[in-house]
Amino acid sequence: MNRFGRVAVCGSISAYNEDPTKLPKATIMQPSIIFNEIKLEGFTVLRWSNPDRWPQAFADLAEWIRSGKGKRAKSHITKGFDKLFDAFIGVLKGENSGKAVVKV
Repeated sequence: MNRFGRVAVCGSISAYNEDPTKLPKATIMQPSIIFNEIKLEGFTVLRWSNPDRWPQAFADLAEWIRSGKGKRAKSHITKGFDKLFDAFIGVLKGENSGKAVVKV
């Protein structure tokens, strides 16, 4: 991570059914975050819940990706309708990064 880097954190579906006291802690990252002065910021879609702000949000996101300031997450593709249940369970277990897609 670059010095003064910023990390946007979103999504916790894999932890919905977990005991919060049993979830991993991020203490191993703490020295790097402190010494590199990294900013971590959580967000939810509710921040953009005002539909009047969506066009600006999409324009900003597209520009960040185009300029290299932001990176698009890769899709996790599961092939076959018969694998739909497995794909859904995989989302709940945190087995994907980015968008989960079932290709039928």
